[in-house]
Amino acid sequence: MEENFDPMDHISDLETQNEQLKQDNLRMSGAMTAQGFLPEEEQNLIQYQLETDKILERIKHFLRGDVVRFDDNGSYFDSPTKNVLAQIKFDKKTGITYYIQEIKKNPDTSEVKKHILVKIVNKDGMEINVLERDSEIILSKITDDKNVKLENKGYRYVAIEDDEQKPLNDYGVAEFMRIISMYVTKETFLSYYTEERINEIMGDLGDALNDFLYCNYEKMGMDSKFKESKYSLMILNILHTVESCYRRAIGGAEQYNLRSRAIVTQNQGGSNIGARNQLAVSRKNKWNPLKPSTW
Repeated sequence: MEENFDPMDHISDLETQNEQLKQDNLRMSGAMTAQGFLPEEEQNLIQYQLETDKILERIKHFLRGDVVRFDDNGSYFDSPTKNVLAQIKFDKKTGITYYIQEIKKNPDTSEVKKHILVKIVNKDGMEINVLERDSEIILSKITDDKNVKLENKGYRYVAIEDDEQKPLNDYGVAEFMRIISMYVTKETFLSYYTEERINEIMGDLGDALNDFLYCNYEKMGMDSKFKESKYSLMILNILHTVESCYRRAIGGAEQYNLRSRAIVTQNQGGSNIGARNQLAVSRKNKWNPLKPSTW
């Protein structure tokens, strides 16, 4: 029996079995991933690869005109701000401080065109930025109330939100995010697309977004020449971000990537189990003169 044993035949059989196992794993990996059979670290990696919230969050910050700032903990998004010279008015009774900007008709004269309340700070130090459309209402209530006595505290530069740097208002941001969230999804990553089909989708989406913004740009907050200058750039940035999501699915590339990772993980786990089983069998079959079953 030992003379007829060919080790190459045995190796060939093992390679055939291993290839068959890979094919079986390929068919089962999708279901195993969904059911949570992969190790926790692999599931976390897959979840990270299919994460869409961070992509949508970046788009939202871009539409809102948020800027990137840095501190000791790294980078973060914040509302755009500007510094304005404001007159400080203090209410002793309530402890509220009012910051009022004076808009002059002519910078070379002292003639004031209008007063705009830009910020309120309460006695606890909490700051409230006041929108220009609400400023007139609050100022009229302060001036008409005879019980309110404001003390002048001079002038100071204060940081306020810069609406001019926000290309869209809240309504515009919400409308765009509602549309984009239907394209940036896990289903997009795990789909199978050809490059021609992606180009068709991008063309259709670009035309639709352009028409929608063109018909509603004033209602959506583009009420100045500077904001209108961001029109094309905003459409292009959105399309390029969505396109990058679709290109991850060319030829089912993202599916193949996740399945390949699942196969490697399962084969590694299977090899360890096989080694333990082989060790147990070898121990069980080891010859022992006191055990007739090993003779």
